[in-house]
Amino acid sequence: MNKILIGILEKLDKGIPEKGLLRLNRIAPLIVILTILMLIVVSCATKPPVLYKNDKPLSIVEYQKIAQKEYEEGNYNNAILAYKAIIDNYPDNTKAITWANYEIGYCYYMKKEYDKAEAYFRKVINEFNEPAAKKLSNEMLDKISEQKKKKKK
Repeated sequence: MNKILIGILEKLDKGIPEKGLLRLNRIAPLIVILTILMLIVVSCATKPPVLYKNDKPLSIVEYQKIAQKEYEEGNYNNAILAYKAIIDNYPDNTKAITWANYEIGYCYYMKKEYDKAEAYFRKVINEFNEPAAKKLSNEMLDKISEQKKKKKK
């Protein structure tokens, strides 16, 4: 970020020294304001979700709501964190874990991280006995295969 600002300032300061400094004095406050705004936007966008309350895990439904909200806002990494919390905190709930793995795969698919997505979809197919999740995982593997073919072209 600083290198970008320095580059902008150097470009503005070219030419006759007095004129360059005059331009710089007029534009410097604008650059400071834009930098502050960018920092605010970046810090808000990357805030991780709250996954525990009083050091105790949330319910599966609460994790699912958090994950869905984060997914809808395009915060796929945060959605993945919420789904992984289901896997970590509810190891005996096979159905919830199956769907959490599927949704993690789907988030990676949306991020275009096809190898990671494929690994989660294969895990659903090979390790769990949930017919709907297996069917959807197979469909997603087909989509990934299509995407990889397009990428090679």
